[in-house]
Amino acid sequence: MLQAGGIQSFTVPLPLEEGELLGNPQIAWQAYGKPSDGKAVVVLHDLSHSHHALGTGPDAPYQPFGWGRELIGPGKALDPETTPVLVPNLLGSPFGSTSPLSVEPTSGRAWGVSLPPLTVLDMARGVSALLRAQELTQVRALVGVGLGGVVALRLAALFPELTSSVVVIGAARALPEGLREKLGLTSQVLRMAPDNEDTPPLRERVPNRTLSRLRLDYLKLIYGREHLSATYPDNATAQAALEAEAASFADTFDPLSWSLLCSAYAGCDLTDTFSQVRARVLLMTGATDTLAPAGRVRDTYHLLTAAGVQARFVELQGPGDHGTLLSDAHRLRGPVQDFLRWR
Repeated sequence: MLQAGGIQSFTVPLPLEEGELLGNPQIAWQAYGKPSDGKAVVVLHDLSHSHHALGTGPDAPYQPFGWGRELIGPGKALDPETTPVLVPNLLGSPFGSTSPLSVEPTSGRAWGVSLPPLTVLDMARGVSALLRAQELTQVRALVGVGLGGVVALRLAALFPELTSSVVVIGAARALPEGLREKLGLTSQVLRMAPDNEDTPPLRERVPNRTLSRLRLDYLKLIYGREHLSATYPDNATAQAALEAEAASFADTFDPLSWSLLCSAYAGCDLTDTFSQVRARVLLMTGATDTLAPAGRVRDTYHLLTAAGVQARFVELQGPGDHGTLLSDAHRLRGPVQDFLRWR
């Protein structure tokens, strides 16, 4: 499978939703197959993933790589031999795109807490800038998972002529209210944590105990009892596995990037943008997805259709937790390929 990747840097500042300009922005990306105008599918990753959808990383419990193996590949929903795939790294993610870890152009030091707040709209603009740099004026589809799903919908509203199809996996118009409040407090919790009493860059404190605790809470949201009981022999083993992944995450993921991404996700509600969407939309979720409950995704479907959008809603059969949405190639392939053939 032809594979390429890199970091696209821009000399023109990126205007941000909050009114500031982001100087010298950059977007990391990975491609599978050879993306070309009108044929490429753009796949947008979830909150804690990277653009390495099929890649491998260090042998550790937390893996931001390889999350797309059941979605992308020969015989999968997206086969790069016929449907070349481009995977951008979202702005704010600490895996190569502009984030608090990136160098601020005027000072020569890491942005850190000086990086302006980023929103889902800013992430969508960053993706569009990458597409222009790659000479892609139209794409066959935007496919997004979780946070990537709301970025995909926002991008389709921002540039209605960019694509005719949007596939949203595990996302609704907004997170449930309680979860929006919880993720929205991430930045405050990290700032007040004992880990941060001294003030060297947060990334130099490894592992960050508060970040590990926040990640553990998040893992318990995306993996329910049914998945844990089917995967581990008992509760103690499941708890130990989740704690190991949370510690590994805190050892890898920049806490400032995590708080920035969580704030962007928590602050997003797409309802008012649906009238601008011209693409067809497929919404997919699991029965027990706490980030995108089936009822909330169905409500999003009704709001889209009320705005004149051709939409479909599919409740995936099988494991229903958010963390298991991409675990089965068979249940993804049928709905996605049928939708992409829909005219």
